Amino acid sequence: MLSKRKTQKAWFLVLPVFLVVAFSAVIPLMTVVNYSFQDIMGPHQRVFVGWEWFREVLQNTELHGAFFRQLLFSFLVLLIQIPLGVGVALLLPTKGKRVSVCLILLAMPLLIPHNVVGMIWQILGRGDIGLLGYTLKMLGINYNYANNASDAWWTVLVMDVWHWL
Repeated sequence: MLSKRKTQKAWFLVLPVFLVVAFSAVIPLMTVVNYSFQDIMGPHQRVFVGWEWFREVLQNTELHGAFFRQLLFSFLVLLIQIPLGVGVALLLPTKGKRVSVCLILLAMPLLIPHNVVGMIWQILGRGDIGLLGYTLKMLGINYNYANNASDAWWTVLVMDVWHWL
């Protein structure tokens, strides 16, 4: 009976990839960390500011509000997308030609670049030519994502759910 010898030589094959990833990730990260402690006035004019910017940012109430809104956004998106995604998955056919058609229709939004998704929803939300904006206007709902921050926030939330469902 043949027995395999256990060697650790395979790690030498991974080592070049590890070095490339370390070089391409660690050096830019250390550059960013270095710049975060300096105020750069020009190509050769740097002033060390230490932890001053970090203290200033952590005490900024606008940052706290933005962070809370981001947590709320992430929570709501997941609260909507997970049950909806599971529901859609359970409704999908398992046999026949309809399987391919359904998978293609569900994958279409993922093929659209992020900036194009934004443009699609920008047009959809317009009150004069957009289907969503016009429908909401006809229903008597005052909707304007360009002038109302709340409308913009909810539009981005719905847009994200549509794109990643």
